Amino acid sequence: MPMKLFKCDETIPEREKHIYIKEKGEDTTQFLPSAHVETIPGSLSERGCSYCGAKLVIGGVLKDTIQLIHGPVGCAYDTWHTKRYPSDNGNFQLKYVWSSDMKEQHVVFGGEKLLKKAMLEAFAEFPDIKRMMVYTTCSTALIGDDIKPVVKEVEKELGDVDIFTVECPGFAGVSQSKGHHVFNMGWMTDKVGTYEPEITSPYTINVIGDYNIQGDTFVLEKYMEKMGVQIIAHFTGNGTYDSLRGMHRAQLNVTNCARSAGYIANELKKKYGIPRIDVDTWGFDYAKEGLRKIGAFFGIEDRAEAVIAEEVAKYESKLAWYKERLTGKKVCIWTGGPRLWHWTKALEDDLGMKVVAMSSKFGHQEDFEKVIARGEEGTIYIDDGNELEFFEVLEMVKPDLVLTGPRVGALVKKLHLPYVNGHGYHNGPYMGFEGAVNMARDMYNAIYSPLMKLAKDDIRARQNKIVIPEENRKLKESKVQQSKSIDITSTEAMPTAVNYAAVESSDLDTQPLLIPDNQPLPQRQQIGGKISAFLEQLPKYLGSFSTEYQMPIICFATIITATIAVKIILAVLDVINEITQLNLVFELTGIGYLIWFVFRYLFKASTRQELAAQISFIQKEIVEGQDS
Repeated sequence: MPMKLFKCDETIPEREKHIYIKEKGEDTTQFLPSAHVETIPGSLSERGCSYCGAKLVIGGVLKDTIQLIHGPVGCAYDTWHTKRYPSDNGNFQLKYVWSSDMKEQHVVFGGEKLLKKAMLEAFAEFPDIKRMMVYTTCSTALIGDDIKPVVKEVEKELGDVDIFTVECPGFAGVSQSKGHHVFNMGWMTDKVGTYEPEITSPYTINVIGDYNIQGDTFVLEKYMEKMGVQIIAHFTGNGTYDSLRGMHRAQLNVTNCARSAGYIANELKKKYGIPRIDVDTWGFDYAKEGLRKIGAFFGIEDRAEAVIAEEVAKYESKLAWYKERLTGKKVCIWTGGPRLWHWTKALEDDLGMKVVAMSSKFGHQEDFEKVIARGEEGTIYIDDGNELEFFEVLEMVKPDLVLTGPRVGALVKKLHLPYVNGHGYHNGPYMGFEGAVNMARDMYNAIYSPLMKLAKDDIRARQNKIVIPEENRKLKESKVQQSKSIDITSTEAMPTAVNYAAVESSDLDTQPLLIPDNQPLPQRQQIGGKISAFLEQLPKYLGSFSTEYQMPIICFATIITATIAVKIILAVLDVINEITQLNLVFELTGIGYLIWFVFRYLFKASTRQELAAQISFIQKEIVEGQDS
């Protein structure tokens, strides 16, 4: 039976449905791993949440848009600056993170007012940015905050802004794949067709499912520019908010990552009749095939061939150098979804490597169908793999390299195995001809790096010790006796005894190493001595400093204490202001006291005189220092 239950999964036998080992002569469609289903309780998943799929993967890549997360600040921070999505406008999308910063009181009393305040503040802080995306999170979805009316209020109040709502809390689906789907379908419904782009070429396309990881998009843009093809919109690498609104004007949808963006490509075909072609942009052969597909669609095959010839001449010899050194190396691919079937044949055909295990976090069964069809016999395929399964697989296949994300990469490095970041890359771009060489270079550097071999060497096992051979001991003793025989009252310099030592080690020659005592200490020991002396004197320095500058220190401490006290008071007042009932109580109390004061002191002449006397008394006591 090709479905496999790992030893580590004996307590959760349901995992057998998610693991497949390809065998000869099988109908692989009958043995597809279960995929895109809920994670089995007890299995430690590496998946991301639905909100992460919408914001981190797709929306957060846009280069001219405020990405406002309505929820606790952690949801914003966790999806900020974690992937390498550069842009040609100074990386605006990587520099900032926006959050409504919900606290416990907002969960209790609602966060819609807080959301509106955060939206207005964000637009005010970035007056040149007129586009925004607002995301719900688990907290705001659970309490029922309705963000769309708030968005309409802000759009009406500001007038010249456009805002897109993404209602996809983390718990909405089994993985980040749900977030991909929600974003795709929401954008298609709400925004596509609301903007008319400028057309500058008879050949127009949308590039769908490319997120410009370390410059991937720039590589594709270069190829299209040479072919005379205009890219209407990038979904969403180096893309703009308005260009995505004009996707309906493209003649062709070129889809790269089908799992994250195939939905919108299908909807554009249904509604606007725009055909879709799928391409693989990683690897030499795949890059050629993708350019030829686009050229054939527009009837400009000669332009495609010219680009291919130019790029091959530039990079083929470099790739061949790496292929010679990587052929036969075993690699595991543990990534999100489509890269499994994008990279498999590219590594095997272009570089002669052997893919021995694959794991997908959020792939669907159709993704496994593609990758299994491209894979070799004996390869292990895992859906929603966990760390214990990865340990077992590594023991089974003993790979030379693992292509995965930083979370699993940290595990792999602890086992002293080379890994390359398949999510954010090490030194990209990885797409196209240039990218294939970059990827080969990073894999070569990882596999052949001497650091991995050094990491495996436990220096604690070495038994280094100091010995004094008999002949050197006698020589030392004679020198010591000579030094003792010198008159200590002599004004001449007294010779110093010479100490000789021999270092004996299993790795080194056992011949005596002569080191005279009067030789200067190594620089490291000199620095260590200076640091030690400074630390010994540190209490004395601090004591004299505090004595000499006692008053400035007290003043400074007083200012800091007062500042903290004011901050605490203001924070308490902010919390009180958020509670509507307390505000009402304080207002009624103030009004009541004012009414009492007027009736008590201001209506009668006698009470007014009494008030004046009290004021006079206070003036004398405080200003003049008199006691009445």
